[in-house]
Amino acid sequence: MKLNSWAMTGMLIMAALSPATQAAELIQNGGFEAHGADNYDITGWQSAEQGFFGSVLAQSGTTTEVTGNTTVGAYQGNYYGLLDNYGLSGNALFQSFSTGAVSSAILSFQMFVNNQNASSHVDTAGLDYSVDATDNPNQHVRVDVLRAGSDPFSTSSADVLQSLYLGGANGVLSANNYINYQFDLTSSLAAGGNYVLRFATVANQSSLQLGVDNVSINAISAVPEADSAAMLLAGLGLMAAVVRRRHNA
Repeated sequence: MKLNSWAMTGMLIMAALSPATQAAELIQNGGFEAHGADNYDITGWQSAEQGFFGSVLAQSGTTTEVTGNTTVGAYQGNYYGLLDNYGLSGNALFQSFSTGAVSSAILSFQMFVNNQNASSHVDTAGLDYSVDATDNPNQHVRVDVLRAGSDPFSTSSADVLQSLYLGGANGVLSANNYINYQFDLTSSLAAGGNYVLRFATVANQSSLQLGVDNVSINAISAVPEADSAAMLLAGLGLMAAVVRRRHNA
């Protein structure tokens, strides 16, 4: 089939107006391998600790450094992110990230939860470990997307854009295996901006560990390349004028 000049012009205009898509990884050091050694200052990540006995670190091996509990180790490679609570403590591992407007954003990671208490408890105090341990047992983990600048232990609806995981595993006679998680963040990140991804633990009953590995946010933008489109449309306008003059000649 042979296309006439007007058909070709129309196809070029449609191509010029089509958005240019580009995939981007929004998380740094999601595999926790950057240092090649156990490290409390994790590249790309920040940590916050409160209470009496706990830590956040990039960990290797299957014995935790602070509480001496057993884990399955890294999901892939040699290192994983570990939030290790002995009790009466809270920990947060978080990373700030920025993006332009997106048409798709998918968060994925592998995570295990080892809870040495008989069960998990989610108290209205949120991530506050200091509530009365008898009347307000508070022993759980959570994963959230926060607004930029939020307190790393905040559970306020004004700060939490999207709550992804809330709860925990029951008992750990042997180390729990990783579970694969995937969440659609498109609606939360659609307009673009500055955000925080947070993994957090609170424990006022007994020891609790959260391990995470292979953290990734894959985002796809759908923003037209305005300058290129404008230049191409200007050229197409000249082409259309030439075709019109030839047609009228």
